[in-house]
Amino acid sequence: MNEILVSLFLLVSLLINLSSLDDLFIDLLSFGIAHFPFRRAAAKPAPLPKIAIFVANWREEDVIGKMVEGNLARIDDPQVSLFLGVYPNDTGTRRVAEALAAAHPDRVRVIVNSLPGPTSKGQMLNEMFAQSFAGEQAPDLVVLHDSEDVIDPRSFEIYARYAGEYDFIQVPVFSLSRRRGAYVASTYMEEFAERHTRELIVRNALGAAIPSAGVGTCLTQALVRHFLKTRGQVLMSGTVTEDYILGIEAKRAGFKSIFAALSAPAEEGADYVATREFFPQRLEASIKQKTRWVYGIAFEAMHKLGWQGGLWDIYFFLRDRKGMITNFLAPGSIVLMILALADLIDPETLPREMYHLFQWSLSFNLLAVVFRYVARLTSSYRVYGRLDWLGVAIRWPVSLYINMVATFRAWKIYLGESQFATSPIVWSKTTHDVPDDFLAATR
Repeated sequence: MNEILVSLFLLVSLLINLSSLDDLFIDLLSFGIAHFPFRRAAAKPAPLPKIAIFVANWREEDVIGKMVEGNLARIDDPQVSLFLGVYPNDTGTRRVAEALAAAHPDRVRVIVNSLPGPTSKGQMLNEMFAQSFAGEQAPDLVVLHDSEDVIDPRSFEIYARYAGEYDFIQVPVFSLSRRRGAYVASTYMEEFAERHTRELIVRNALGAAIPSAGVGTCLTQALVRHFLKTRGQVLMSGTVTEDYILGIEAKRAGFKSIFAALSAPAEEGADYVATREFFPQRLEASIKQKTRWVYGIAFEAMHKLGWQGGLWDIYFFLRDRKGMITNFLAPGSIVLMILALADLIDPETLPREMYHLFQWSLSFNLLAVVFRYVARLTSSYRVYGRLDWLGVAIRWPVSLYINMVATFRAWKIYLGESQFATSPIVWSKTTHDVPDDFLAATR
């Protein structure tokens, strides 16, 4: 048993190092882009076209009113309207939505699904696209958002600027600041800060496909009509991460995409033009949400999208999908380390050359942990303007645990319930939370 556990320990350590080298590569590229940015002609200012914000809803009567009123107070341009998708049998949400449309007839439109709910977010959005683009008076741009989003009013100017060249535009998404005791909800702060100030910027610079974050995603009328014409729907049906898939499909269809990470100097950190929101506070809710993400991106998208694309597309497919394995490595290595410290396993029983490799590998593991901590800390600083040394250290193991359990559940669904990602999975909604003061919600 000792030989098996020690060999497993070595294998886990080597896999962690391989994944860490991958992360380090992204870190170095993002550092280079930040300090020696690739120069491209700046998009010229453009008048706002007709922009529709699509919000799909199911039992959102508790938050949709505050979300719409709060964002309308932030967005004072009449060219921007909110389209609220509701189900005929969701009387609570429909009642609130219709009251909002009556109070703001020029800014709010209600679209009633032809099917009773719940179906899926993708089906609801497809229904909204079909009804909105049935005639000639369709919006010029569509922006996808959720019912808990705090929308940055400056983002619409960015969409208008880039829409002349790009048909798929994604702006950063960040978690709103959470109190120190909210250990689950605050894990999203570092995760989104890292991804949207590092990885997506690198993807954009290398010309890889830009996946949609589900919110803060802008589509031009040309892109929408292309999908409606070629397949009768914009989002792939029968999927749980239809937004991620949409970004990949937009590039494959020949449309240009961009990750528009624009920021202005601030007293602390950087003032990003970004969508912000609260993420789940409860452990079970977070695990359920992460399970959907891991299953949809790592398993379902692999079956639906395959591995087709350019070199960098394939590389980022590997990064997107490696979590099905790597999310188990750090917790597993901690357990094995505890067993070693308790003298329940003895690495010195390895052959001499293997033992030296083991020592080297563990040393690199430790160095990789330091690099990852610094990366999370600096990413958080860029977004939130403070160096939360202790908070980042405390939240990191919580994040590792959530991702591990979510990945285990995703594997269980993939192997047992989804017939290897070929059968649609029905998902229950995540409970949403919105800030009390939308005007003050900037970080």
